[in-house]
Amino acid sequence: MTGFFSNPVSGRRSLTQISDLSDSEVVDLLGRAEIYRKQELGTRRFSDELKDFVVATLFFEGSTRTRLSFTLAAERLGARVIDLAVSASSVSKGESLKDTCDTVSALGADAVVVRHPNEGAPLQIASWTSLAVVNAGDGCHEHPTQALGDLFSLSSAFGGVGNLATKKIAIVGDILHSRVARSLSALLGRFGVKVVLVGPPDMMVDRPSALGAEFSYDLDEVIGEVDVLYLLRIQRERIQGGYHSSIDSYTRRFQLDQKRYLKMAPKSIVMHPGPVNRGVELAVKLPEERSLISEQVRNGVLMRMAVFSKILATASDDGRSQRGITGD
Repeated sequence: MTGFFSNPVSGRRSLTQISDLSDSEVVDLLGRAEIYRKQELGTRRFSDELKDFVVATLFFEGSTRTRLSFTLAAERLGARVIDLAVSASSVSKGESLKDTCDTVSALGADAVVVRHPNEGAPLQIASWTSLAVVNAGDGCHEHPTQALGDLFSLSSAFGGVGNLATKKIAIVGDILHSRVARSLSALLGRFGVKVVLVGPPDMMVDRPSALGAEFSYDLDEVIGEVDVLYLLRIQRERIQGGYHSSIDSYTRRFQLDQKRYLKMAPKSIVMHPGPVNRGVELAVKLPEERSLISEQVRNGVLMRMAVFSKILATASDDGRSQRGITGD
């Protein structure tokens, strides 16, 4: 774990995948997010530590929730946000990805938040430009800020990250196409959480052990022994050639309905990265104390604030750079 990816030319740090972060950096981000949570619960007034910075959002895939979460996170800390509508931009007219990023940099942006269908695109951008890059999801590869926000939610729910080492989580659904499952499995395993991936064979990764996880094709086999049930939606847009499993078959085997809800451990909780497909992965009304789904949305904003603070404002405070963090 070598820390945030550092641009070899500008020295600015980026967050492109979970392995960019050391354990101590993850803990630092959790601490920053907790500070922002206390401010949110109190005066709802945040510092303007990013007032001199410009953040661009560059989404090559449709997104409402994640894009708005990043925008709110940056604006809460005083940054100006440029939202590049890709469908209306030069990209749709054939401009290359590198040229687009060079244009964003020339417009005065300090950081760019990227969602792209191609795996590795954010890392490629980070090596091309002087911008700090934050990965908002690249294909089926990773979604690091979602995983960090979820870790923050779990840490809060169980009384601190140190208490997670005794916990077990089942991540259920379309594992094969889920960037969230990959990032979250890798991150939770580093803090001692036992992860089991659950889904039909045609939606399972080839080597769950490479993600530090066990696997099961039977939700009923594991549902009573986990502390957290993390539901995923079927990634319809990424499945080539249609479903191998029918929706009816999927819901019979993997849907959280009333019958399965009653099989859950008494104090276990349910999570979902959103958007939720009601009637597919979830078909029961959850009591507030058993669901972290709304908390995940709120905590996602707080964690993205922490990430922006770490890669932009911290460097300015340290005096190592006027704009962005330079290498150690």
